[in-house]
Amino acid sequence: MQVKTKSLALLFLASLLLVSACTIQLRVKIDLAEDGSGQITAGIGLDEQARNQPAFQNVDEALRISDLIEAGWEFENTGLGSDGREWFESTKSFTNPDDLQKVLNELTNSPEAFKDWKFSSEITSKSRDFAVSGVVDLTDGLNLFTDESLNNLLDEPPLGIAIETIEEALGTSINETISLQVIVNLPDQSNEEIIDIPLGEERVVEVTGNSEHRVAQILDWVVFAVIALLALSIMLAILNWYLDKRYEQRQLQRRPSPIAQQIPGNETPVHQQPSTQTERLQLLVIDPHTTIFKEENTPLEHLRAFINKKEGSSNLDELLDLHRSGTMGNLTASEFWNQVGLTESPDSLNREYVKSLQFRNGGKDFLKNLHKRGIAVSVITNDLTDWSTQICEIYGLQGIHPWIISSDYGVRKPDAAILEILNRSSGIAYQSCLVLDTATNFLDTAQTLGMKTVHLNPEANKSDANQKHPSVRRLNEFFKGQ
Repeated sequence: MQVKTKSLALLFLASLLLVSACTIQLRVKIDLAEDGSGQITAGIGLDEQARNQPAFQNVDEALRISDLIEAGWEFENTGLGSDGREWFESTKSFTNPDDLQKVLNELTNSPEAFKDWKFSSEITSKSRDFAVSGVVDLTDGLNLFTDESLNNLLDEPPLGIAIETIEEALGTSINETISLQVIVNLPDQSNEEIIDIPLGEERVVEVTGNSEHRVAQILDWVVFAVIALLALSIMLAILNWYLDKRYEQRQLQRRPSPIAQQIPGNETPVHQQPSTQTERLQLLVIDPHTTIFKEENTPLEHLRAFINKKEGSSNLDELLDLHRSGTMGNLTASEFWNQVGLTESPDSLNREYVKSLQFRNGGKDFLKNLHKRGIAVSVITNDLTDWSTQICEIYGLQGIHPWIISSDYGVRKPDAAILEILNRSSGIAYQSCLVLDTATNFLDTAQTLGMKTVHLNPEANKSDANQKHPSVRRLNEFFKGQ
C-alpha cells in the first residue's frame, strides 16, 4: 500500500531521518508585494554527508516531486548555497493576503505550526507602512512532520522510529539536528529579515517596514532646494550690502573745490576767503560734435565732406536748411539722406557717418579724467536723434545722462529753452553747472542763466573779444592746476 503525501515537510523529512549523522536545515522564505500578493519558498538544505547517502541519489523519487506538483508547488534544485549546503526548493504563489496563512498551512500537518499570520499595508501622505506577523510553533517536534495515516502504518511514531533511537544514531539531540529558518522580505526593498527557530521551540515573528512615495520624495527635495536657494540669495544680498558699506567707509571722502577754482584761468587766490555758501561743480555740459570729436570748422562742414565723399548733393545753403530742419525734429535721418541724393540704406549711412567722426586729441583721456574725478557729464547737442543714438552705441557713451538732443524737443542751441530742459532733466541748479563749448553764443546764454563757462578755442582763431569766458586751447589744459 502506498501512502499519498499530504505535507511538504513530511516529504522532505521522511527520507532524511533514515540517514544518520547528518544535519538538516529547513527554510521558509516569504516574499510579499505591496498589494499583499507574493510567494512562499520552502527549502531543505543537505550538508555534504547527507548528499552522499544512497537515499538521495534520486532526489525526485526520494522527495516525491509528483505530489508537490499536484499540490501547486514548483520544485527545483537551486544548487550549492553560500552555507555549503545543496538546496532543494519548492515555490508556490498566492494572490491576496488571506492566502498567506493557507499556503503556510500546507507546509506541515499541524495547524499550530504556522498560525495567526497576517499582512497589512497602510498608506500615509508620504509613505506606505508594511507589517507581517505570525507564530511559528515547533514545540511538537517531529510530530509536526507526520500524519495519522503514516502513524497507523508504523509501529512507533513519529516515522516509526523512537526518538531515542534517532538521537543515538545522530549522536546528538534531535532538536540540534533539525532547525527552521524563516526569511521575510517586505515590499520596501529593505534587507530581508531572518529568524532562526530550533526544533522544539516557539517564536513570534513581527517584521515591519515602510517605503516613501517617489513623488513625495521628489517634492520634498524640490521644496528643500527652493528653500536653500532662497536662503543663499538672502545671504548673498546681505553680504553684498555689507561689502558695499565697507567699501564706502574705506573710500576717501571727495571734497569738490569751488567752481571758480575749477575753471582754468580763474583760480581763486590762496589768501581769498571762501564765500559763506560755496558753489560746487556737479555737472559738466558738453557737445560731442564740438568738444570730443575732431571735425572741420563746424559739424556742418564735416557732414558736407561726408556727403561729397558719397557723391551726394551738398549745396551749402540747401544743406544748411536741411540740417536745421532735421535738428529741429522736422526731418528724419532717412528723409535727410534722401534729400541729399543718397539712396543707400539709412541705417548703413547713419552708422558710416558716425564712424567717420574721430576723437579730438586727448578726447578719450578727457572723458576718463572726468570719470576718475567723479564729475558727472551731460550732453546738449544740435543733432538728429538717429545720429546721437549711434554715437552713444558705437563709442560707448551710454553712461552720459541726460543726453539732450535738439530734434527730440524742437529747440536748438543757443536757445535758453534747451538749458531749461537740462535743468529739469538733471535737477541740478544752474550755479552748479559748467558749460564747455566752442560756440561763444551758447556760452553767453549759459552765463546769462548763472552757469559757469569755459571756451574751447583749439586754433585761437575765434577769440572772445570781451573776455567773457575763460579759454583753453586743448582739453588737457582743462585740468591744469586741479
